[in-house]
Amino acid sequence: MKHFDYIIAGGGCSGRSLALRMLPYLKASNKQVLLVDKASKKENDRTWCFWEKEQDVFEPAVFRKWSHLSFSSSANRQELDIHPYQYKMIRAVDFYAYTDEQLSGSNHIVMIQGNVESISTEHEKGYVTIDGMQFSAEYVFSSIPRIQEKMPGRYQYLLQHFEGWIIESKLPIFDPERATLMDFNTAQQAGTSFVYVLPFSSTLALVEYTVFSENELPAASYTTALKQYLREQLHCVDYEIKEKEKGIIPMSDHPIKSQEGRIIYLGTAGGFTKGSTGYTFRFIQKHTAAIVAQLIKTGKPYVSAVSPKRFATYDATLLHLLSSRRLSGEKIFSTLFKRNKSGQILKFLDNETSLMEEIQIFKTLQKRKFAMALLKRTIAVYSPFH
Repeated sequence: MKHFDYIIAGGGCSGRSLALRMLPYLKASNKQVLLVDKASKKENDRTWCFWEKEQDVFEPAVFRKWSHLSFSSSANRQELDIHPYQYKMIRAVDFYAYTDEQLSGSNHIVMIQGNVESISTEHEKGYVTIDGMQFSAEYVFSSIPRIQEKMPGRYQYLLQHFEGWIIESKLPIFDPERATLMDFNTAQQAGTSFVYVLPFSSTLALVEYTVFSENELPAASYTTALKQYLREQLHCVDYEIKEKEKGIIPMSDHPIKSQEGRIIYLGTAGGFTKGSTGYTFRFIQKHTAAIVAQLIKTGKPYVSAVSPKRFATYDATLLHLLSSRRLSGEKIFSTLFKRNKSGQILKFLDNETSLMEEIQIFKTLQKRKFAMALLKRTIAVYSPFH
């Protein structure tokens, strides 16, 4: 049985982020990592968007960034001053290429392609079976999705599902300096839905239709919605679709174990997708950075939390409102952006505000409906009858 100091199961965003951040530690401690994924990771299979104040380790992989955003709904349109943040976009193909370049040159990282059949922990070791061969490690980090038994009477389960088109228009209709964070001028019957627009030039942009609901829509519904938005909101009828992307992100308040014995779970598998928005990239970076900091400090990768627990309650309350449809996502986000500074909202959505800052934000929202949602959600979670 081949033994490594660490095994990273899953070579997507989480696994590669951790491997890259571990490099200086691995060199200093002369330790070795096995990184395994079932795919070669050469395709542009997804896009990550996030905001940050300063440049981080993946700045060389950033495809585009914007200092100005806009927000629109049926009631209002706002130009958002997001200083000191920048809104950034990383394409998977650039992320994979950059991490391949950084990791392949290190003799502390072994990268293989294979199918992870099982992961287990016992006798103070982690074990991974890859295509019938078993490997051991001091610790295993896994971003491979786990099947979780749902408890719909107690927790909320929504999906964020989307389809995006990179289009090239015949006429210059986009402002390359300003991205659309959310535009709720879409049909809301299927669930909370909006479009975001990320322009690369005056004629080239990613236009993505997103829905929060319990189930996906028929494939034709995404096409219809995108065509309608391009025609009615962007007044664009003459364009070419250059690329398409589709995806599903779970949105839930179901608690997830972030570690189990010698197994540390990463990304969505570890609960690091923000339940109320689906944003994941920045939380992955916080978690992987914290793991490396603990390794340097103690030699062990255990991290208690990357955000105060109260933010999970805030996410759960919003999910309860969206799931029950007692208050529409359009009304919630419209009120949030209309009555608060944009930079403060982004700080809040990054789980970085203080309690006093959060109280000030809550004062601007629909207090009665949020309070009722919090109460009902609390009763459901702690009821002995579930």
